[in-house]
Amino acid sequence: MRSFVFCLLAVVLLAGCARGGDAPTATTLLRLTPEATATSTRPATVAVYPTLTPHVFCEGTLESFLIVGERGRVTLTEDGKWLNLRAGPGTDFDVIGRMAPLEEFLVLDGARCAGPYTWFQVDYDGALGWIAEGADGQYFAEPWLPG
Repeated sequence: MRSFVFCLLAVVLLAGCARGGDAPTATTLLRLTPEATATSTRPATVAVYPTLTPHVFCEGTLESFLIVGERGRVTLTEDGKWLNLRAGPGTDFDVIGRMAPLEEFLVLDGARCAGPYTWFQVDYDGALGWIAEGADGQYFAEPWLPG
């Protein structure tokens, strides 16, 4: 049964590659689960599939790398500047705190486009606010996924 599933998956993948010059289209992931048999003695397993969220591209800004639900940290820049934590996604909002280089935070929401920045809502030691990810070729924050 397992080899049948792999063969079927290979056929589906090859069929998608054989189309050639077509424009990219949305695809649906097929999850094939073998049927349980009365003689099966193996316990059932549960597969966890990640939920993908669409990537937001803010025109005129750097490509975003922060990930909602993951940790990030303030980048260490040559000038050692601290990162402003704001009450909302934009420079019109009040600065409610400042984050030192290499300080860690949890990304709660984003991305929001405002001005020349892409904004993310973060939790920084219990303080909730918004940070700009970067501008002018320099990132102010980066994903922090220590192994």
